[in-house]
Amino acid sequence: MRRLVIGASTLAAAFVLGAAPAHGQFFVGIGATLPTGDYGEFAETGWMATAGVRVWQSPNDRAGLWAEGFYGSNTHSDIDGDKTNLYGGLASVGFDLTTGAGMTATPYLLGSVGYMVHQYKSDLFSEFEGSDGGIAFGGGGGFYLGRFWLDARYMAASIDSETTSFILVSAGVAF
Repeated sequence: MRRLVIGASTLAAAFVLGAAPAHGQFFVGIGATLPTGDYGEFAETGWMATAGVRVWQSPNDRAGLWAEGFYGSNTHSDIDGDKTNLYGGLASVGFDLTTGAGMTATPYLLGSVGYMVHQYKSDLFSEFEGSDGGIAFGGGGGFYLGRFWLDARYMAASIDSETTSFILVSAGVAF
């Protein structure tokens, strides 16, 4: 946890010092996944990478539609060598809460819908390995600092009559 706080603080300082105008058309980011619900009973904190492209922008530049992909992994607390890889694609709508020149930070909200795959891997029980997917949804918020962003979102998918859900805290850059 201490490494996460130190890393987030370092990223925040870099964002403030390196902020440039405009949000950009593409983005890449990385963050920590904090499992919740059924998934949180066995999955430990993991990582997730995201990347996407803006496919539509409103005339007033406050709303945008993004196509994004994600890939991440969480080890399991119950059996050594077990892990779950999560990947998929989302369509996300973002809305900037403020506008105007001179803004140092622009807060935003986002909502997403798409498809998530839950892939189970095991060193000891390879006969149980497999993957399955389902409709995913999520929502959250964050802020831009020029081209850099920091956000948190809840994501969930109902897969094979169970729910895979987590909170993603991530940071990245738009270009």
